Amino acid sequence: MIGVHVLRLLKTGSAQTIKSAVYFTCLAGFANIVLISLINVAAQQIASDEIANAKSRLLYLIAAAIYFLSMRASLNTANSFLQQCLAQLRLRIVGKINQSKLRTLEQLGHNHIYAVLAKEGDQLTQNFPVLASAGQSAVTLAFCLLYIAYLSLPAFVVISVTTLGGLYLFWSRRQALDVALVAVHHDEAAMLESLTHFTAGFQEVRLNVAKRNALYKHFEHIITQLEAVILDVGGRWVTLLMFSNTFIYLLLGVVVFVLPAFFVGHTDAIYKLAATAIFCIGPFTAIILTIPIFSRTNAELNHIFALEKKLETGAVELPIQLSEQPSIFKNFKQIDLKQVFFNYRNQADEATFSIGPIDMQISRGELIFIRGGNGSGKSTFMKLVCGLYSPDQGSLAVDGILVSEQNEQQYREIFTCIFTDFHLFDRLHGVAETDPERLQALIDLMELGGKVRIQDNRFSTLQLSTGQRKRLAMVVSLLEDHEVFIFDEWAADQDAHFREIFYRQILPELKRRNKTIIAVTHDEQYWHLCDRFYSMDLGLMVVESNRVPPSRSG
Repeated sequence: MIGVHVLRLLKTGSAQTIKSAVYFTCLAGFANIVLISLINVAAQQIASDEIANAKSRLLYLIAAAIYFLSMRASLNTANSFLQQCLAQLRLRIVGKINQSKLRTLEQLGHNHIYAVLAKEGDQLTQNFPVLASAGQSAVTLAFCLLYIAYLSLPAFVVISVTTLGGLYLFWSRRQALDVALVAVHHDEAAMLESLTHFTAGFQEVRLNVAKRNALYKHFEHIITQLEAVILDVGGRWVTLLMFSNTFIYLLLGVVVFVLPAFFVGHTDAIYKLAATAIFCIGPFTAIILTIPIFSRTNAELNHIFALEKKLETGAVELPIQLSEQPSIFKNFKQIDLKQVFFNYRNQADEATFSIGPIDMQISRGELIFIRGGNGSGKSTFMKLVCGLYSPDQGSLAVDGILVSEQNEQQYREIFTCIFTDFHLFDRLHGVAETDPERLQALIDLMELGGKVRIQDNRFSTLQLSTGQRKRLAMVVSLLEDHEVFIFDEWAADQDAHFREIFYRQILPELKRRNKTIIAVTHDEQYWHLCDRFYSMDLGLMVVESNRVPPSRSG
């Protein structure tokens, strides 16, 4: 349906705001007709060797002022209304991202989500003022046609039919152009994908002349194909523009040459009809030029609503603003995983990789090490343990309380994690009160004192090496000070000095404070420090050593 997504967006806005926009728009359209009428009256007086009287001049100035002020108010109100609708849409989608499961976001892809919300959202922001102006032009055109009906009902019928016919022909041609634009979109995407190989694979390309030449030839082929498609689309677009310009003269020709021949008595009004038809040119052209923008806006909204629908399928019914009360699991004694399975699935719902069955008990204050090769399932297990993934089979319980959708967020609150694909925020989000001395001590411990400082609860820079970024993430993790710490190969990017600090200083200190630590590690020289040691292979967990930890108070 034409514009269905635009209408869907408009329904989410304030009814009072849109009423105000419609009121100002109609007032501007009426003032426009008054101006045209006054111009026609003045022209008739001048043709009769009369001079426009002071009353006509005053009315003209008043009508011009009303037109200017109401037009400005109309556009400002409409633009404000549209931006409010878009802001609410963005907030709603980000709220659903907050409520989504990790697997849903992983399947959608971060780049896709960003492209839809950022790139297409920016396009909508730029297009909405143009659409608001087009709405004003449509109302002005309607008032012009009403004025023509007042002058001559037959002229109104002929001009209206001609105008609607022209719009229909343009729209049908535009739909055919939209099909061609899809091909442009695909070719541009292929061009961008090929272009990334030149930057992302720069090292490999520089080392291999044959690879570089083949990549360049492939890119050249894509560019040639894109050029041909764009030329074809450009030719169609030129035809549409020529049609709109030609239509204007067709409309004037109908008024001047056709109406007097078929309708007697319109000779005196012909100049008024011609003048009004000329005034119709501006609004008509604005509407014509806005049609492709409207189509593109509708398509962009379709992408955003489609993303929203996909997010809804993986969303958990939770309030956007969650309670920040301490977790009910804060003082846990034991976490139990019983016969836990998890499967990665493709679009055909076929399992592509599985881990399990996993039976494991994690006691308060334990230090657990896990090793395993790439693709063995270590990171997946970590995400299962902290509640980012939900088991497909089996159960996860804390002190006999089953973790479910109703309490899983409370369960997640006892964890702080540094994954291999961790994200480092530029601010200390969620860390309400920070002891400046402790913060500085941690920064100094990670030997980042000369590189990073805190200003207004924000890091001065994130332009650091991978190892330094991990050390800064460790600072944040220790400040959060939750009950369970998960480190997914944290030491892998550190030198021998910081590995010593990690294994000999940080982990023992956390253990002394009765914190639970689960760490993925391949540093054999430190394996003896843990309470229990596991290895993973092809999704299966095997106990390598099991040392009973000393008893601790809960």
